[in-house]
Amino acid sequence: MKITEIIKKRKSCRTYIQKPLSPSDKKALEDFISENSKCIDDENINLFIMEKGVQDKKITLDYGVIKGHNTYILGISKDDPASRLNYGYLMEKLVLKATELGLSTCWIGYFDHDYFNDLNIEKGFVIPGLVVIGYAAENTTLPERFLRFTANATKRLPWDKLFFDYQSKTPLTPESTPLTTETIKNYSDSLEMVRLAPSSSNSQPWRIYFDGPANEFHFFKKPKNRIYENMGMHELDLGIAMAHFELTSLSNGLKGSWICHTAGDTTPTGNNIPVADDLQYMISWRCK
Repeated sequence: MKITEIIKKRKSCRTYIQKPLSPSDKKALEDFISENSKCIDDENINLFIMEKGVQDKKITLDYGVIKGHNTYILGISKDDPASRLNYGYLMEKLVLKATELGLSTCWIGYFDHDYFNDLNIEKGFVIPGLVVIGYAAENTTLPERFLRFTANATKRLPWDKLFFDYQSKTPLTPESTPLTTETIKNYSDSLEMVRLAPSSSNSQPWRIYFDGPANEFHFFKKPKNRIYENMGMHELDLGIAMAHFELTSLSNGLKGSWICHTAGDTTPTGNNIPVADDLQYMISWRCK
């Protein structure tokens, strides 16, 4: 299955059949985890699968809306923006692998951290978020349908609100010429898959600027919710967007690498980063 089809197929599931993962599904996920632990700047984050039995204490997620859950994917990372970015980037790749296997998932930002007190979490490290994973119940519940409606789960901002030309600061659209250079045409799938990426309450806190002379896509964070921002959830959102962009680009034969310009740095075109007061520069994709 093409990565674009997998991304379009993925949706947040909140009602599960309460049964463990099959041995084959669990092994496929564990194999994927063991082969994909390296993040940007060579940081390693070890994700793992946690299964709870029927008799175990239950964790309350999203105010009790999620039902039938007993299997989770989580990890421990440094408590800083760069590591949370990496965590979202790595976890979303695993989410899409689970989707390819026919499993259902749901990203969780709000959860009882005390539930994981038995884990050895050193000072300065956190569990940034977790993913519920399992087999979806055939029929969604009324609370789940209501939650998807209130969160605008099927709605996304259009291109002209998310993607821009770095020099002119004008919006990019799939049809915009002469702004649509050959590179933008080649990367149109990558940008569209970013547009479809999940985020906290579908806030889509990312803005991407294409720097033609430098041949780079600059990723910026646009804080949309103070609570989410304080919890570091917007960095997870940006990491998810990065995973969608990279996987789609590579599947289309578009090679590149992630680089991070330091504070006060300039791109090869001499433009300062960031480009606006309400945007926070995060990372860039340098096209090859």
